[in-house]
Amino acid sequence: MTILRKYSHVLVLGRGGFGAELGEMLEDCGWGAPLFLDDKAPDCAGTLRDYVDPVLRRRCQAAFVALGNSELRLELIRKLTAVGYQLPVFRHPAAVVSPSARLGQGTVVLPFAFVGANVRAGVGCLINAGAIVDHDATLEDGVHVAPGGIVKAGAAVPAGTKVDSGQVVRSPWEQAAR
Repeated sequence: MTILRKYSHVLVLGRGGFGAELGEMLEDCGWGAPLFLDDKAPDCAGTLRDYVDPVLRRRCQAAFVALGNSELRLELIRKLTAVGYQLPVFRHPAAVVSPSARLGQGTVVLPFAFVGANVRAGVGCLINAGAIVDHDATLEDGVHVAPGGIVKAGAAVPAGTKVDSGQVVRSPWEQAAR
């Protein structure tokens, strides 16, 4: 897992609930004041398409995509990567992430989440507040584990899937026994 240095400004695409929450956490954790892009929210630096603006590129080396729609989140991550933004992993200090876990670029782990040993999370995953991803689980690109969602040991979650609050993705050996 690569956690890049902190910045004076980071770009956050999306200023809905998730974007506002992530922006506050980034600032509180010393990542710098976020600049937001959103097609509908007021007081943003521009629209989602403005990530290519040279002024924004100079001010913000790193970017996060704070959108719940996994397909759109992954599309924007690809575009940001193509124009040279760094897409670090954000791990809130109140989250527990095993040192052997491997988190893909642009993945966000929010407070009180638990990510166990040997977990593999792809690009642009969202492991929300209070979510549990147990040892040896695999989250493919763009997976969202909602608050209180549980991915049990050894389970695999396909790309773009949302594990909803209260939902349990069972271990392979539990599924076979059913």
